[in-house]
Amino acid sequence: MFHAVRIKNWKLTLIAVGCFLILLTVCLLMLRAAPPETVEVEGEEVGLKISSDEDIEAFIARCGHTAEGCVSDDEITVPKNWNDVYTAYNDLQKQQGFDLRRYKGKPARKLVYALTDSNDQVTVLIADDRIIAADICSPQQGSDPQPLFQPNHTPS
Repeated sequence: MFHAVRIKNWKLTLIAVGCFLILLTVCLLMLRAAPPETVEVEGEEVGLKISSDEDIEAFIARCGHTAEGCVSDDEITVPKNWNDVYTAYNDLQKQQGFDLRRYKGKPARKLVYALTDSNDQVTVLIADDRIIAADICSPQQGSDPQPLFQPNHTPS
């Protein structure tokens, strides 16, 4: 019923298996490295690619808020090693379709926008001309960030 296959050249077999594992690893890393192009906000695909402050304000508007203007623009580095606070922040971002893990140790812009309809502020992180994170919070100390939009997403 079953026939045993006898491999005569072990070196060739090990090289073939090694090449396969390297190829598999490269493919998985490439998939992980591809950031989302869009997120779904209230049933509509919203692009994350930006080229100007107007694009960011348009993104905030698509999320149901009106930005009054940028109040802060800082260069930051996403930490390589996360504490519980940053892990919780990334969990909040993953609810919206973002994931900051691929940006650990990399530079980003942190933009803060005032909202016209409340005292809240929107924080947007940008890297590679793309929105990589967004949240809304009160500028009062001790306020936890909240999702900018409802966690109804399908990253693509």
